[in-house]
Amino acid sequence: MLCPAVHLATTVPLIKEQSEDKSIVTMASPNLTPGDHYFTAEGITFHYRVGGTSGPFFIAQSVGWGMPGSYLWNGMGPHLEKSFRVIYFEPRGNGQSSQPPDDVMSSRVMAEDVEHLRRHLGLNSLPVLLGHSNGAGIALRYAEQYPDHVDQLILIDSEIQDVHTTVWQDWAEKRKDNPNYAGAIAGFKRMRGDPPQTDEDFARMMDAIIPWYFSDLSFLPTLVENIEGQTYPPLVYAFLRNHSQDMIEGNASAHVGDGHKVKAKTLVIWGEEDPITSVEAGRRAAEVIPGCKLVTFEGCGHFPWIERRDEFWRVIDEFIEM
Repeated sequence: MLCPAVHLATTVPLIKEQSEDKSIVTMASPNLTPGDHYFTAEGITFHYRVGGTSGPFFIAQSVGWGMPGSYLWNGMGPHLEKSFRVIYFEPRGNGQSSQPPDDVMSSRVMAEDVEHLRRHLGLNSLPVLLGHSNGAGIALRYAEQYPDHVDQLILIDSEIQDVHTTVWQDWAEKRKDNPNYAGAIAGFKRMRGDPPQTDEDFARMMDAIIPWYFSDLSFLPTLVENIEGQTYPPLVYAFLRNHSQDMIEGNASAHVGDGHKVKAKTLVIWGEEDPITSVEAGRRAAEVIPGCKLVTFEGCGHFPWIERRDEFWRVIDEFIEM
């Protein structure tokens, strides 16, 4: 899937310098006007959306397994864009970013896509880099690979690829008699035995399993509403490649193993009842990242900015150096 050619922006951005705090825009650039933007690198057309018109840069990294970034700009944008110029970045093969010519879709390689974005924007470093779930795993890998290029790092219920857990199985046992999650459990089992092969089948699978991510299902409609505002549907291309490539020996990111390399001021946030990414893995990652702050929320699943909105944003606002 290619992006509309009329939107392609392959020229060098006009921003060539930053202010002393490395976060304030010092020159106007068409690459930073609100809306959708595109640039090319290594034969891939990358999409990012800009929200907000002033303030420090804030990079929000989307996941790499097929979901578009709309759940971030619809869910987080109303708060973040009051104070920041937010750049929502979709990695290769996801949302409106095109498929790589070599079909390489591992999360570790997607961390290199963040470096393409930094260069395109002309930034010496990323003032704030935020990621959620697999997107946080990509962000963490980038901060480990390019420690001098991230000032502040926020990881939310992150995928930690070098810690093997049984979190899904543990929660499946806890929820086996709960009818509210029966459809999700069945959906996960179908996904493993008979993976979707079309975008339409993938979207139906996501509809079935989304309840799984919540501790309090009364918040589910909020996520559904955020996703429904998407520009592009979930893409089965990324789903069929990302996780399987991450599982190949040597492809997984050494998130805990390389955590000591991170130089960024780091905040790790987790829902203690997250049934898809283990809070114990999060604690292990936080232990090895120098000076890392870990905050967990009781009675909260995979989307703390939805289930614990006020507390979540208070933690974020207190952490970030304005």
